[in-house]
Amino acid sequence: MPSESQVELCVAGLVYFEVFVPPVTMPAPGQEVFADAIRLGLGGALNTASVATALGLDVVLAYPRGEGLSDDAIAQRIARLGISTMHWPARTDPAVSLVFSGPEDRAFVSAADFDSLQHCESLCPAKWIHVPGLLEAKYLAKPLATARASGARISVSGSWAPAELAALQHHSCPSWDLLILNDKEAACAAGDPRKAPELLQGAASSIVVTAGAEGAFGLLDGKWVSCPAEPVTAMDFTGAGDAFCAGFLAAHLHGMDGADALRHGCRVAARLLTQSGGVVEDPELLANLEMNK
Repeated sequence: MPSESQVELCVAGLVYFEVFVPPVTMPAPGQEVFADAIRLGLGGALNTASVATALGLDVVLAYPRGEGLSDDAIAQRIARLGISTMHWPARTDPAVSLVFSGPEDRAFVSAADFDSLQHCESLCPAKWIHVPGLLEAKYLAKPLATARASGARISVSGSWAPAELAALQHHSCPSWDLLILNDKEAACAAGDPRKAPELLQGAASSIVVTAGAEGAFGLLDGKWVSCPAEPVTAMDFTGAGDAFCAGFLAAHLHGMDGADALRHGCRVAARLLTQSGGVVEDPELLANLEMNK
């Protein structure tokens, strides 16, 4: 049973320092090419944590932290956002991504200290714990199992980890309460995204698939649910899946079930698409979507 000391949501995983590579021709050795600007950002677990905070949830962000330049920048930004944290040691600059934006999708070159996640001995008491990646969930398996045994509900989203996605069908005993995949991840895991909710029930009690402009669908506690996407003119797709997760979990935490929770997740994701980047710094972006206590 929930206790007074529990937070509503703990988001656990890596926080990435992101460098958005501009569309320029790679210079020859010894040469330098100047772009109009090089955008920097933060992502990973901070995306979901910032959206959930803007929605009014009581959030703790749990992440490994080193002593590098990116670590200092991340810590300062989190403090400015007013998000509570717990952290443990990691190597210097443990999670950095180069982001290449193309006409159809983004590609990444990333360095990530997944081993540092194994230094997490326990997570804070929470009603829900969300992990924004299958690899992160793998390395956090022990503290997640302990938290679940103590009453926390566990939510995991996919991220692009082909080996982990392919292994989902071989899970026989659900380790998580909720698994959220996008349609590309669901196709990798199950062949047909529409079949993923049924085929992957060995991994989680409930399975949700997000399908971009087609909305979301899945099996929630054994019941098939679906909802259309919110119409929106997208500025940037970065963090839309993380925003859906935050919106969906916020709805669950405030008593919404099934299609209503999916719909709220889609609304939050649509609002996120109207800004650049996946971290919400201005709560007004989600005005009228916050979950009133």
